[in-house]
Amino acid sequence: DVERSRGLGDVYKRQKIGCSVLKSAIIGLDGVPVKLLQTLADNDTMPHMKQLIKQGTLTAMRSSLPPNSAASWNSMITGTNPGTHGVYGFTDFIPRTYTQSFHNSHKLKTQPFWRKTTKRTLIINLPAAYPAQPMNGTMITGFVSPSMEKSVYPNTHLPWLQEHDYKIDVDASLFKESVPLFLSHLNKALDKRLETLDYLLENQRYDTLFFVVTGTDRIEHYLWDAYTEKTHQYHQDFLDFYTRIDQAIQHITDKLPEDAPLMMLSDHGMGPIHKAVNLNTLLRQEGYLSNETNLRKNYNNIKPETRAFAAEQTKIYLNTKERFPKGTVKQDQIEALQDELTGLLTELTYNGEKVVKTVYRKQDIFTGPETCTAPELIAIPCKGFTFKTGLFKETLYEDDFLSGTHTEEDAFLYIRGEAEMDYPSISDALRLFKEFGGYKFA
Repeated sequence: DVERSRGLGDVYKRQKIGCSVLKSAIIGLDGVPVKLLQTLADNDTMPHMKQLIKQGTLTAMRSSLPPNSAASWNSMITGTNPGTHGVYGFTDFIPRTYTQSFHNSHKLKTQPFWRKTTKRTLIINLPAAYPAQPMNGTMITGFVSPSMEKSVYPNTHLPWLQEHDYKIDVDASLFKESVPLFLSHLNKALDKRLETLDYLLENQRYDTLFFVVTGTDRIEHYLWDAYTEKTHQYHQDFLDFYTRIDQAIQHITDKLPEDAPLMMLSDHGMGPIHKAVNLNTLLRQEGYLSNETNLRKNYNNIKPETRAFAAEQTKIYLNTKERFPKGTVKQDQIEALQDELTGLLTELTYNGEKVVKTVYRKQDIFTGPETCTAPELIAIPCKGFTFKTGLFKETLYEDDFLSGTHTEEDAFLYIRGEAEMDYPSISDALRLFKEFGGYKFA
């Protein structure tokens, strides 16, 4: 398996299904920045993508705010912002508590596109879609999915998936054990998803495919430096993986008529990490956060004198009386505190470098009835920095084990055919696919 991860000769030599078994397709490449995709197409690491770009329109796209996969993919599938669909990340606080719960599909406040169409839709590996819910078609959810049994609809496909060792996600801890082993598992996961696609298309008819690759996000998080440094031990492995991604894209597009609607996109971009910054450490040092240190209580350690705290990297919450049980911040104090924290964050420097690029206030970026559940601020780091939000961290700056972090300004959107797209947001993707790509919902 380790050797197979380095070679491309035997990739996808499975029996080919007859062409044109699908009428349209959406392919998601999690975490891929537009410049990376364009570069790898131009240098023939991704020759099929190079041909697709000639047939269509590729543009940079803004991710959601915050730029995490849960918020972004749900913005894409609903065509709305988090203030409408209600998803701001993989975790949120249970109302009137400091206890966090994982996102699940029942919390989505707006219907995804496949519930607005008569088309039979096949969805493979969509993040933040767990548990799979009844639909006109088939769904296999992506990360985070705690139970395989609830990740599949209809569950008649479950025995085949289990028999063929389908995995929701790659065990990222393998990276510490062995990089070649980690790469091998990334490749096997991709192969398994394509094998599953073939199985499902052989047994049922579908109109639209929505296929998400998450191995791209994984390899970039752990080996972004292998891409940027040509002398890196695993530089060629990084490129080889993207060649396999290119072959996977061709494997999918071979099942479409040449002029069929095709959209490809990422949910966010990626950039380098040189230093991690602990936001809760900063807030504690500056007197905004006070907490006990019982590790089992996590955010329940927060004391009433707390005015602000951070969660899930980029989200900053004010400890308001309306929202939290020990909240002390009053409604008429919110905007002044937002401005005060914005000043603190944007003035932060490390060795003379600016740390925080932008701080957004929720009332300026979100629209819709779920804006009330949003964090009061979203902080975006400058290039080279990433945020941590460990509540008990004492060190403000530290090195990070990862080498790549999410970026919000350089996701990509591709639509086959000529399209007019002026730096769209991910919530615009479906509308543009319909307008320029010929995709029909009905």
